[in-house]
Amino acid sequence: MRDHLQKLGANDVELRPGKSGQFDITVDGALKYTRSKTGRFPTDHEVDGLLAD
Repeated sequence: MRDHLQKLGANDVELRPGKSGQFDITVDGALKYTRSKTGRFPTDHEVDGLLAD
């Protein structure tokens, strides 16, 4: 996933597992996705859209 986001133009991608299965994606210092809000992992389409936000 990190490689994919970097190919789309992200400079700094951090994937962090958290407590209780939480999963966060931070791109260029900004939290772009957190499993704690959705209750699931992101789809491929959602990952592609993370840089547009």
